Amino acid sequence: MRTMTKAFMGMLLLTGMAAGPVLAGASDSHSEQQSRSSEQGERLSGSAIRDNILGHRVTGAMADGSQYSEAYRVDGTIEGEDYTGQSTIENDRMCLDYGSGETTCYQVRMTGDNRIEWLSDGEVVGEGTLSAIE
Repeated sequence: MRTMTKAFMGMLLLTGMAAGPVLAGASDSHSEQQSRSSEQGERLSGSAIRDNILGHRVTGAMADGSQYSEAYRVDGTIEGEDYTGQSTIENDRMCLDYGSGETTCYQVRMTGDNRIEWLSDGEVVGEGTLSAIE
């Protein structure tokens, strides 16, 4: 898990997504707490995942460094470059099945305009940018 976290943090630094430096001398703990929670973003409910992710393409990278670009159709179909799969939404998580019989489910967090993070057990395991399906 440490290796995954290190790889992801390295990816964040390379892509310029790392959080900015903490202000020196900041003493207002309430302001610091607000800043941290806004940097974390909003974890999406099942209906918010349906509204914000389905019908869009997500392009990004997972913590292991693998890159992806997938269209998530409203009917649940996943379309990658040379593959397809099926998505479902269960218990406020987006579940992905690429035909192997193994389904992987992620919580989704919005971190900014058109930016998301994939979470597994509360840990960030990937990130992506939302765009229109062409």
